[in-house]
Amino acid sequence: MTNTASNPDLETASCPLCGPSAQVVTRYDFAPYSVIACSSCGLNYLSPRLTQEAILKLYKDEAYYNSNISGQGYDEYLEIGGNWVKTFARRLKQIAPYQSAGRALDIGCGPGYFLTAAQKMGFDVYGLDPSDYIVQMGQKTWGNRIQLGLIETADYEPESFDLVVAFDTFEHIYDPKKFLAAIHRVLKPGGVLAITTPDPTSALAKASGKNWVSFKLPEHVFYWSPQTIRRVLEDRFDVLEINRAGQYATLGFLFRRLFRLGNDPGSFLTALINFLNRFSIYADNGSLTVIARKKA
Repeated sequence: MTNTASNPDLETASCPLCGPSAQVVTRYDFAPYSVIACSSCGLNYLSPRLTQEAILKLYKDEAYYNSNISGQGYDEYLEIGGNWVKTFARRLKQIAPYQSAGRALDIGCGPGYFLTAAQKMGFDVYGLDPSDYIVQMGQKTWGNRIQLGLIETADYEPESFDLVVAFDTFEHIYDPKKFLAAIHRVLKPGGVLAITTPDPTSALAKASGKNWVSFKLPEHVFYWSPQTIRRVLEDRFDVLEINRAGQYATLGFLFRRLFRLGNDPGSFLTALINFLNRFSIYADNGSLTVIARKKA
């Protein structure tokens, strides 16, 4: 990766599957960022993008979870915890035929909503997140079961987890092969990995074009289709299934995402959003869930 001349916080990225020599085409321009596609494998990714050092600074504190920038951060995340617990419980039922008990790790765990859902189903739960702020919040409930850091440098014992999940996290990962190698190391033999991530080939993505809600910049740096995620996993994992994914969300949350509204959209829209927040539905959000088993 190389820094751009005009901004030292920006760097040029390359396809992790095909290498820096692969030809690319620009799909969408979000100056100073662009979503490009590898001409060889079709992987969509952000280039230029913020350096990993710069993006980790963005994640660190409370502002990221109370963002007033349209499409950035996780505004309302803490207010709709119940819907996230329901979402993760639904995903765990999808995982259950392959792994229904044991020691589970959530990478990018936030305040611990997956831990709540998984513990209710009998898992021994742990979480990891790079945000100082959200880890401090999560530790109020979970103590040292939630740790600050990255899986690539975490000190978990080898072969210590039966299940690792990375929900709405893989799109943030700068070195996906290194990330998957670290997960492979901490999974027990035959352990299961589940990933949910935005799919640029989904019907919602195709219908939305440049306005797709999952073009969250600068945080989302990779956009994995069923074909490309299968390819990045194949060296270390056997793919068991790939399906469309969604989430439980309030109608107010969906309205704000659809129109990319910030935290202060005005009195009329705020009143409308507050009314819509009384109602929740399960919605396909243009993502995929892949479940895979560790190869020996």
